[in-house]
Amino acid sequence: MTKFSPSSVWSVRNMVHLFAWFLAYAEQMFVSKRRHVLRRREYAREKKKNGREKGVPPKRKPKGKRVAYFVTGWSSGIGFETCLSLLQGHKEEEMVVELHLPTRAFPPGGVGNKGRLREGGDEEANDAGKRLRSEAKSRGLIETGEKEKKNRIVLAKIDLDCATLAIDAGARKRARKYFAENEVDVLIHCAAECNAERKVLVLEEGGVDREAMCNVLGPAVLTKLWRDEMSVNDNREDGGGGAMKKTVVFVGSFTHRARLGVCTRANAKEWINRLDRCASARKEKDFETLGVRYALSKLMVTAYALGKMREEEDRDDSFVRVKVVDPGLCRTKLTRTWPKALRLLYEIPMRTVGLLEHPRKGAERIVRAATLSEDNEKEKEWSNAVAYSHIARDELVQRLCVKAVDGFIERENARGCISY
Repeated sequence: MTKFSPSSVWSVRNMVHLFAWFLAYAEQMFVSKRRHVLRRREYAREKKKNGREKGVPPKRKPKGKRVAYFVTGWSSGIGFETCLSLLQGHKEEEMVVELHLPTRAFPPGGVGNKGRLREGGDEEANDAGKRLRSEAKSRGLIETGEKEKKNRIVLAKIDLDCATLAIDAGARKRARKYFAENEVDVLIHCAAECNAERKVLVLEEGGVDREAMCNVLGPAVLTKLWRDEMSVNDNREDGGGGAMKKTVVFVGSFTHRARLGVCTRANAKEWINRLDRCASARKEKDFETLGVRYALSKLMVTAYALGKMREEEDRDDSFVRVKVVDPGLCRTKLTRTWPKALRLLYEIPMRTVGLLEHPRKGAERIVRAATLSEDNEKEKEWSNAVAYSHIARDELVQRLCVKAVDGFIERENARGCISY
């Protein structure tokens, strides 16, 4: 059940929090530029020291003949461009690429084998699927006839909504069954929500904002399902006799850097307490603003991913690489529920100064995270260093976030809402 609370979009508090987003992005741009300069200097020193000429690094050799990606939030924006970029990245390789794309609903007759669309299926999924296939064909990424078997776009008939997955036993079972029947090498979480009107999913004891459900709990549940099934059913090897490593990519946001009362330690602690049914009435006004709800959800999914990354590194039997990436500020449908005037107020200044990028730019960053495979110090630095705020990098915050999220999932499981 979803409860709607009074909207506070135009409140002074929310305007201040949205302005904090802008300052966070300006800070990120400064840090990124500084890191780029430092890397260029380091590369120049290494080149001079080793006496090597500048060259193009060799491409990563594919470890197998097939790679399968499961992408949420694929129907528009960054997720849509991520699918196209994944096909583009493997265009020159002798490898079969499969995109497994979950849908919200599939009435009888929705999708045929190998992603061929039938009449009478879910209209929104059909339209998005046709648009994706059309765009991929126009770019020469998939072909018709016999060559169509090389790259496949598979619409997964599992009726998956990330915002309710953590409390929907039926969707959980469908997702687990799908992973049991289909080998997925890379899981990418692009789905996100940022609602102008506060929406709370009512549970037996209190409720949880849809931003927390979709942006944090949904990816956490889906990742656990995927990891459990892949550990049992995937017996392929990496070419060296070992099990093929898997990758999960969590998508963060520059907004997790926001200050001015947005992403503070106090708010992070309150977010964790709310999962434990210990909400504070004093913090209610902050959580009524979309500026806090969305930015905090991205802060916590970043901390959760970094915490899981640490856990995987400490496991002897680890076969999963955990990545988290900030796609930047891109034109997407994330603000589709905002009032039109607020969207214009948010987008026009960003476009005017050239800060609002095409979704393709964000997709490139996500694909880079999904395809980096070697365990080296440069990769760890790129994915788990100064790119994130000091709160997200705090080990205590990471442990508390992982404990709260995993504990929420276990509690719902014990009540019978979730079935493993």
